[in-house]
Amino acid sequence: MADIYADVIIVGGGPTGLTTANYLGMQGVKTILVERNSGTVQEPRAVSIDDETMRGLQTIGLVERLIPNTLPGYGARYYSPNQKEFARIKPTTREFGHPRRSAFHQPELEALLYEGLKRFPSVEVMYETSFESFEQDSDGVTVKVRDKGKTEKLLRGVYLAACDGGRSSIRHSIGAVLMGSSFEERWLVFDTVNDIDCTPDSVAYCDHRRPAITLPGPGNTRRWEFLVKKNEDAEKFLEEDKINDLLRPYIGDKSVEIVRKVIYTFHARVADKWREGRIFLIGDAAHLTPPYAGQGMNSGQRDAANFSWKAAAVIQKRLTEKIMETYESERQHHAWSLIQMAIQIGWAMVPRNWFHTYGQITFFRIAGLIPKLRDYFLGMKFKPIPRFQEGFLLPDGRSPKNTLVGRMLPQPTVRTMDGVEQKLDDVMGTGFVLLAIGGNAADTLRGLRTEIWQNLAATRVAISLDGNPSKTVDSNPVTLDPEKISPRFLEYDGWTLLVRPDRYVAAAFTPGNVAKIETALQKWIPD
Repeated sequence: MADIYADVIIVGGGPTGLTTANYLGMQGVKTILVERNSGTVQEPRAVSIDDETMRGLQTIGLVERLIPNTLPGYGARYYSPNQKEFARIKPTTREFGHPRRSAFHQPELEALLYEGLKRFPSVEVMYETSFESFEQDSDGVTVKVRDKGKTEKLLRGVYLAACDGGRSSIRHSIGAVLMGSSFEERWLVFDTVNDIDCTPDSVAYCDHRRPAITLPGPGNTRRWEFLVKKNEDAEKFLEEDKINDLLRPYIGDKSVEIVRKVIYTFHARVADKWREGRIFLIGDAAHLTPPYAGQGMNSGQRDAANFSWKAAAVIQKRLTEKIMETYESERQHHAWSLIQMAIQIGWAMVPRNWFHTYGQITFFRIAGLIPKLRDYFLGMKFKPIPRFQEGFLLPDGRSPKNTLVGRMLPQPTVRTMDGVEQKLDDVMGTGFVLLAIGGNAADTLRGLRTEIWQNLAATRVAISLDGNPSKTVDSNPVTLDPEKISPRFLEYDGWTLLVRPDRYVAAAFTPGNVAKIETALQKWIPD
């Protein structure tokens, strides 16, 4: 007999585990989070948060509390060996409703996520409790833990979410292997407070003699990273005199206060499997990303969003167990594409020799003269588009380039009937959404009466494209500014989108083929 019963047991209380618990708590899923440490982290770790993660925090109702503690929309600058800027990236688009990337402090995020859990009576957090082992069967999973008093407890749940980091013991237990390679480069990484460098962007000093990277943070904080060469003693780089020598070319003899320093070896790996029965690998347990693109923690946030709504849908009997098979198929490819992007950015930031250094300087200068190429880099369009090729999706017959199915839905600002402007997600809510666009949108929603839509408990939103939302009893009517409408929405004028809780579009249909969509969805609905 177990001592405590839950629906989902989470091992690991970092950003990924805490966010997973918030998603599940928001949906009323009984959840236990186990963490061996006594609380959230107090030292800087991840420092970059992207638009998709901010959108996720918006979903769980915490983003407005984090925004004041971020440095929003920072870009990147590339400097030559003589410290002359030769390239700059400064994205300004907010396709998903938030800046492409912002600087933040991980301790503040973790504390906010932990406070967020106190809203949910269905979530229990067990700090100073170590994971010991697990056993699973056809009905659930039993997890053995040990508290700070060395007392063993048995937890019983439907699923086990392994958020236990890059050295995951659970990954090892299910026989999953990290595929890929470790970078040969070691890096000294340290964080400073009261830093005199107020550059509101990251800076890559592309010098083959000693590449260096520095990233901004809120409140005059900064992260510095310096390459440690193969023949150098890494431990000496942790000494104060050595750090001062490294900083001198950039800040002179001005002193800074260092709050954390460590030697890292960067990894680019992804697990060969992310699931074994009722056990799921999430975050760093499933993939390790080089920090050049700032996507390590953010990829874990995407995992949390994907896993959580599916687990909740099964537990609440809205969808069949089959939906859990789509977690790995949807997330693994996208996680690896971001790892590849980070490697490519690292190639630009870390030149290997004189020819590499000046070759890339020449390339960026030429790119700056070609508008399309310049805009490609300036707007960070090289970031892989969040798009699924398979999973809980029903293709709409359009080409991969033009379809919204499998993509994250853009999030514009909309205007409600009473004239209030809101982000679209705040109107759509936190679950499934039937989003009817233009045309006779409200009429389309009124016609969706089968048990499938009731089972999904989908919120109904009708978007007017002419600036005049019409009041109906069946939907939340909103309008888009006709002068600012995304082409994505115009292309679906007269269509209805089925939007998943993680904001990806699962299906798109017209009144003429809704029956076909309902038939295709039937296989995911419990009998």
